[in-house]
Amino acid sequence: MSVLKKDLYTLIQPLLPRLHSLAMCLLPDDLQAQQLVIDSFTQILLKEKESWLTREWPLDDKKQQIQLRKSFMKSMVRALVDLGIKRTSHHHTVYEGSDFKQFYQMDTRTRAVAWLRFNQGWPLDEIERTLAMKRHEVIEKVHNSRFILMGQPPHWMPSEARV
Repeated sequence: MSVLKKDLYTLIQPLLPRLHSLAMCLLPDDLQAQQLVIDSFTQILLKEKESWLTREWPLDDKKQQIQLRKSFMKSMVRALVDLGIKRTSHHHTVYEGSDFKQFYQMDTRTRAVAWLRFNQGWPLDEIERTLAMKRHEVIEKVHNSRFILMGQPPHWMPSEARV
């Protein structure tokens, strides 16, 4: 492994558990989640080759490391959600016996927004920018996911669609 790639891995390695957690929210199969992280990482490296593979990484400057990790995390979240939405459109598994049935019955983007907001504590404007959503869409997904996860579908949801 070259020095640049080794430094890049050192920089992003602390983010991998959170990225895998998000991937598990999108695709609840561990193998598929791992592959989603790998594919998203590959997609970023191919799209942004110049910025991620051809620079030296400041492993001694903590402030710059934090900024680079935030930037990489946002790119990975965007890639994970985009690929996750494409892949979940092919899998319509209902988790009848699962404790997480209500969570996985939400659409993929809503699960991603809920994970970012409730699990990671991201502010609404950060979710909005990272997922390229409008403010009212983010607020709607946060609001609806809260009701669904509490077992109380939003009042506007038709009775046949209620969990």
